[in-house]
Amino acid sequence: MRYAALTISTLAHPFLLPLYLLFITFNSGTMFSLTPGYAQATAYVLTIMGVVLVPLLSIPILKYFKMIEHVDMRHRQDRIVPLFITVVSVFVIFYLSRKIPYLEIVRQIYLVLVVWLSGFMLVTIRWKISMHMSAMGALCGFVFILGVKYMGAVSDLLMFFFFVAGLLGFSRIYLKCHTPAQVYAGFLYGFALVTLILI
Repeated sequence: MRYAALTISTLAHPFLLPLYLLFITFNSGTMFSLTPGYAQATAYVLTIMGVVLVPLLSIPILKYFKMIEHVDMRHRQDRIVPLFITVVSVFVIFYLSRKIPYLEIVRQIYLVLVVWLSGFMLVTIRWKISMHMSAMGALCGFVFILGVKYMGAVSDLLMFFFFVAGLLGFSRIYLKCHTPAQVYAGFLYGFALVTLILI
């Protein structure tokens, strides 16, 4: 059971969800599916660099300089500086993508990420909520918006992600990473924020 919970937590890691988000956006049957290949590739490269690599590479550096205690960031105080670095990094890719044609939805995703991560960082100063569940809630909220606002055929996908969210929430509680309140709060924060911003 522990192996399954770890696998689910790894596959639904917050670093990976923006990549899933791009894949869903470009394959949702909406107008974004018509985005030219070069623009899609640019979005993937920017996202990998700004949302995945920069934050991941900063963690061992922060650990080396004793700015975080544990690389797994189980303590809320270990999350604040990496979250700040991620916010800055995502803002930089948001800025760099401003003149690339066909990427308006991707810029909206980056802007939502900046707002979501900034709010998450502020909450983390006082209380620990599940970043895994918050990211999953944000993903579910975005898929919901693709269906409602952009008429994407995503209802089955949304149900699948709600199911995965349930598995992920159970996994985070089973692994003793979070309490049920932290899991629910994380999911609701991510879902509500994305839905309210993009609706």
